Amino acid sequence: MTLALALALLALAGPGPEGEQPRASPSEAGEIAEPARAELVLIHVAPDRPDIRARLQAELGLLGFVSERIELSDDSKVLGPDLLDRLPLAHADAAIEIALTPERINLWVADGTTGKTVHRRLDLLANPELGDPRTLAISAVELLRASRLELSVEPEPEPEPEPEPLPPDLPPDDRQPVPEPKRPLRGAISLVPMVSGSPGGFGPTAHVEIAGRWAPLERFALRFSLWVPTVPNRVVRSQGSARMLNGLVFVEPQLRLPGGAPWFHPELGLGLGIALTSVSGEANPPLRSNASLVAGFASHGHVGLGFALVPRVWIRVDGYLGVLLPQPSVSFAGESVATWGLPWGTGSLGIELWF
Repeated sequence: MTLALALALLALAGPGPEGEQPRASPSEAGEIAEPARAELVLIHVAPDRPDIRARLQAELGLLGFVSERIELSDDSKVLGPDLLDRLPLAHADAAIEIALTPERINLWVADGTTGKTVHRRLDLLANPELGDPRTLAISAVELLRASRLELSVEPEPEPEPEPEPLPPDLPPDDRQPVPEPKRPLRGAISLVPMVSGSPGGFGPTAHVEIAGRWAPLERFALRFSLWVPTVPNRVVRSQGSARMLNGLVFVEPQLRLPGGAPWFHPELGLGLGIALTSVSGEANPPLRSNASLVAGFASHGHVGLGFALVPRVWIRVDGYLGVLLPQPSVSFAGESVATWGLPWGTGSLGIELWF
């Protein structure tokens, strides 16, 4: 019995099967590796809302983060871009701030891994549901995850674009055409009917004005006009009748005024010129008829208003008040019955074309 027990103990203590190695004890295998440290995320809600803070901590815990509240003397203070400076002091990996206002919510995420601060604004006026604590917490955590994804995805370096060679057979102006500046309006022509009158006994007369205008400066123009008579002045008395025609030529410096609108163009002018006046009388017997042609000096003050239908077509309204010397007159038997020219006035309405 004793011998059999000794043989069994020797069999158990002997070497195992060929090729089998004894298992090492934990002390022989060395130390077991420690588990990775959970990342610390600082959180701040301004002003403090326990419901939002609790929901944010829960969402972070689901992703394996450890969260810790930032303690401030004023919980309404918003750190914003300064949130990144809090990470080294607390040995934290990231920080999240939710700043609340009645109109909007600002989410700030400072990521120590990327060294950047990310900001997102939520408009409560457009979507009030964004203020829900669960929605806010998910939005803040997603913003942190997006910051981490930016680090994990390294953009491929873009190849430098090769400059396109310019065609050697084209001049430089054809390679890069430059738009032409808008050409200013420098000249105009007009053909305008006008009606004139003067106190002294003659009736109204009509002219056709042929005019041209040169505008070398923005506020100055020089106008040239020819007044061709079409309907004569007439005076009728018991001794007979007389007809008067006068043609005039003017040179007129003009001051172009700012109209306050791109379609309104007022101006003031002073015209200087000469006049040729023809008077033909038909006297009743025994008086004798007579006719005369008199040259004289004419001057007028001019107020003009231009209304642009399009930039180069204007409607014009013009008024003139002037004098004519010597003053034409008609006499019967030595008695003056009509005069014209001290003063005279004219009005016109027409179209002016610019080029």
